[in-house]
Amino acid sequence: MTKQAGREAVREHYAKPNLGEAILAALKADGKDPANLTVDDLSAVDEFHIGGREATDLLAQKAGLETGDEVLDVGSGIGGPARTLAANFGCRVQGVDLTEEYCRVAQMLTDRVGLNGQVTFRQGNALELPFEDESFDCVWTQHATMNIAEKERLYAEIHRVLRPQGKFVFYDIFEGNGEPVHIPVPWAGTPEISFLWKPEKIRMLLKDINFREKYGKT
Repeated sequence: MTKQAGREAVREHYAKPNLGEAILAALKADGKDPANLTVDDLSAVDEFHIGGREATDLLAQKAGLETGDEVLDVGSGIGGPARTLAANFGCRVQGVDLTEEYCRVAQMLTDRVGLNGQVTFRQGNALELPFEDESFDCVWTQHATMNIAEKERLYAEIHRVLRPQGKFVFYDIFEGNGEPVHIPVPWAGTPEISFLWKPEKIRMLLKDINFREKYGKT
């Protein structure tokens, strides 16, 4: 599979027609008013990673994120973590995701909870981040790298857009101790778009790119 074909396969895996309409209908069925939504109203639908909103809050606390921090959320999905970082920690967040529909829905939901001045989204490739060098205080990813084979290039790009003394904060799924991944899984319907590495290999790669580890396992 070529790199372009791989990106298209990932887009197809995540793309959901009429996703925004389906989310608003589900919220309405749950008793929420789509015209008067809060960040907390969205918590059941907008954080797909293990641990949900609680995991996002814990990760941000451990990272020491503060009001005014400029954060890039790579693989931002429909924007749950980005909105949490803005609402609960006062960060200004830019989300980037490969799937155009996710970016559209993320911005729609962000506008509805009144965070459009603090959180924005754009479609983009994590291997060619559309930002200048040293643009962010923090780069953030949650369950976003499992579909990316070129991890060396990914982490080099993340390092490039971080300011000196910036933080790379991530919460990911890694390869286990020899047991195969039983496809399908939430991030891949076929083996061709699933790329898990062992934690030790990730640590060595990040060290080679000049990251310094502050926190390991929780």
